[in-house]
Amino acid sequence: MQRFVLPFRFFASRMVLLGVASVLVFSCMTLLPGDPAEVLLGVDAQPDTLAALHHTLGLDQPFFIRYLHWLGNLFKGDFGQSYSYNVAVWQLLSERLQLSAPLAGLALVLSICLGVPLGVLTATQRGKPIDIVVMGALQFTKAIPDFWLAMILTGFFALTLHWFPAGGFSGWEQGAGAVLWSLLLPAIALALPQAAVLGRYTRSAAIAVLEEPFVLTARAHGLSERAVLTRHVLPRSLPPVLAVISLQIPLLLSGTIIVENVFNLKGTGALLLEAVSQRDLPVVQGCVLLIVALVIFEKGFFEWLEIKLSPWVSYHQSRQRA
Repeated sequence: MQRFVLPFRFFASRMVLLGVASVLVFSCMTLLPGDPAEVLLGVDAQPDTLAALHHTLGLDQPFFIRYLHWLGNLFKGDFGQSYSYNVAVWQLLSERLQLSAPLAGLALVLSICLGVPLGVLTATQRGKPIDIVVMGALQFTKAIPDFWLAMILTGFFALTLHWFPAGGFSGWEQGAGAVLWSLLLPAIALALPQAAVLGRYTRSAAIAVLEEPFVLTARAHGLSERAVLTRHVLPRSLPPVLAVISLQIPLLLSGTIIVENVFNLKGTGALLLEAVSQRDLPVVQGCVLLIVALVIFEKGFFEWLEIKLSPWVSYHQSRQRA
């Protein structure tokens, strides 16, 4: 029975969170200053013209009616119609996700591939010169804002050395290699600050495990240092590292908003900024709700992954840390 109860509780709790998030998202978008009809028609529009457009867009209805109508459409997979582009919001999101999803995914992979090895390396070399140098570099990288780091990388690697394109997206029709090359520099700008945070947490977790008695016992049994790290230290260091990774994904998603504008990438981040400036409420609501849903369910996925990779961690312990 327990094997069926826990998945049901997990799914039910996520759906409740998503329902609360939908109310908050819709309420916040409604409270945004500015009139979408006035943005579309201009400040010189006549009152009767504004009233007619309010009626067409449904903005003259009470808040609760508009929310129920929007929620009902969500259950049918309809995110609404964009005021500015006059196309379905989901069509806009699906087009922009073709850029933003691989960008965020590549940045996440790079941050893990950089942060975890550096954290383990500095933990094994604790107090030595390499530990001091690497940790100092990580601390410096962590302090650099995303937009400044993106501009530095663009100026040096794109405009000076001409190794990477300065901006733009080649498109999937050019092949996966061209897409990877055009997204690599923005992904590095997103990944480096997160790799610095992940490296510091990995170092702390690995040091705590290295001080455990079972590590001394494993060394006394003649295991090599590599075997001690791979069989004992890394598996026991996974729970806090996975928790940090799950917290970094929302930061990566929010960071794409800045980095996409620096590199002139037309992803969901750029779409969200355009929609906010144009008071395109359906697009803003769709973007924000999509990000919230991704965060809610990726958090649950990492809880499940933590339990699977670390059998000694119970479901309730994972929930308490979350």
